[in-house]
Amino acid sequence: MRLEQLKYLIEVANSKSINKAAQSLYITQPALSIAINALEDELQYPLLKRTKKGVVLTEDGARVMKEAQMILDTIQDWYLVKDEQEYEMEGTVHLQAIPSICVALADTLIMTLQKRYPLLSVFLHEKPPQHMISSLNNSAINIGITSCPQHKETKFLRKAEETGLHAEKLSDDERCIILSTKNSLATKELLSRADLKKLTLAYYSDLTDDVSESYRKYFNPERCFRLNNRESILQLVAVDGAVGVFPVKTMTNSYFMKSGLVKAVPAEDLDTKIAYYMLYPEPKSMSVNEIRMIDIIREQFENVITLSK
Repeated sequence: MRLEQLKYLIEVANSKSINKAAQSLYITQPALSIAINALEDELQYPLLKRTKKGVVLTEDGARVMKEAQMILDTIQDWYLVKDEQEYEMEGTVHLQAIPSICVALADTLIMTLQKRYPLLSVFLHEKPPQHMISSLNNSAINIGITSCPQHKETKFLRKAEETGLHAEKLSDDERCIILSTKNSLATKELLSRADLKKLTLAYYSDLTDDVSESYRKYFNPERCFRLNNRESILQLVAVDGAVGVFPVKTMTNSYFMKSGLVKAVPAEDLDTKIAYYMLYPEPKSMSVNEIRMIDIIREQFENVITLSK
């Protein structure tokens, strides 16, 4: 019997679906079915049954799930009393973050962690800010890093609280206009409203991206580019085909910035102040790896997003 089989059983019971549980756990449906079947074979009684309402626990399954949760909670408590330096992280941990943060995390923190903990596998999932809270609430991922415009913080914090998530502020930042160093306006220290009207904006193709859409009105009204990801936008910016609007701190790690292909220039009279938040549920619902990861992110986040390599 493996501990992950107990975690799988709990996820299936909560999802009431093998398919949904597999998606939340980021494993294949056959792999999940094999793990559950192996657990039933070992115990020699069924744990799940199919009904019109989905997959539900048998009477024995309900008892096993309850005791499995107690076992996992107990094991978690064992590790929590250990000194962090003595704890060797191993297994897997999943994070999700907005695109700009994903780049910084992959370039610094994750590479460092995997050198320090060779038995640890970190899975980084990209998720836009407008989908972050719902995604955390509908998947097995427990840690999310997102951004929030300063004027929307109250609404954001209320929504996080209503869905049972802690919202911990990590840092402040400010969005700037990112344009090619070839552009004549790159020599300016501050862009005016008139300057912006001369520029073509490139932003995300996700139709629910109301953050980028809020800036659209300040730019060339006749033309814009909608692209799938951050790197595609920056590639277009680098050849002076358009400009982008991105947080300044997270651009520090960008290849395009470090290579001198693009430059960040502030614009007057734009509401550009933002805050970065880490979202996570109650500690009792998280693994030891996740709890340790939250501590690491809390301690190192500011350095991670501004570190140039």
